[in-house]
Amino acid sequence: MRRSYRKMGVITLLILGLISSAALSAKAQGGPAQPGSIQVSGSAVVTGTPDVAYITLGVETKDASAQVAAENNAKGMASVFKALKELGISEQQLNTSGYNIYSSSQVLYRGTDDEVTVTTYYVQNRINITTKDLDAVGQIIDVAIRAGANQVQGIRFDIADKQSLQLQALELAVQQGMTKAKVMAESAGLLLGGLTTMSESYGSYAPMVTTMALRADSAPATPISPGDVEVSATVNMNFWY
Repeated sequence: MRRSYRKMGVITLLILGLISSAALSAKAQGGPAQPGSIQVSGSAVVTGTPDVAYITLGVETKDASAQVAAENNAKGMASVFKALKELGISEQQLNTSGYNIYSSSQVLYRGTDDEVTVTTYYVQNRINITTKDLDAVGQIIDVAIRAGANQVQGIRFDIADKQSLQLQALELAVQQGMTKAKVMAESAGLLLGGLTTMSESYGSYAPMVTTMALRADSAPATPISPGDVEVSATVNMNFWY
């Protein structure tokens, strides 16, 4: 029995020795045996000048007959397409974004012998126009309105390829996250270790013009001034200490 106890004691000492060696080795390598964690986030926004515009406009017609409303709409949209193509807009720059038919009923002279229900049918046809000639945006809208467009849903300015802006924002976001982690560690009297995990996410803001003067005369083109496009990046970082 004594020999058994002696063997167990030797094994226990060996295990404790291995644990101590591992702890000393981890400390020598700059990492504690049981590290703590500092979690930070970094974010940055960079801006750029837009190089493309997306215009959404359309034709809305109404009539007591759904067929007549649809026929009038088709004629109006055909006129708009023709005018835009004469302006130099290609087929690739035009696409239909929505076509809708709906009705609205109204009861007239309610409660009298002359009571009647009047139904009006509406037809909406919308198109998207893509152009990289930002100076021509106002002219495009004016030409479309003179040709029969009576709805302008809005204009969105953007950057066709935002990858370079995303990388700039990402770099700044990482720098901010690392700075925050260092400040937190130093303020708490800790020695900041290495980075264990990091994730990224992106966002963007493209300026839109939703209201404008809708003109069908021959005056100079409606002035449309784009704003800057914003691209943001956010990183979540986890450090040990």
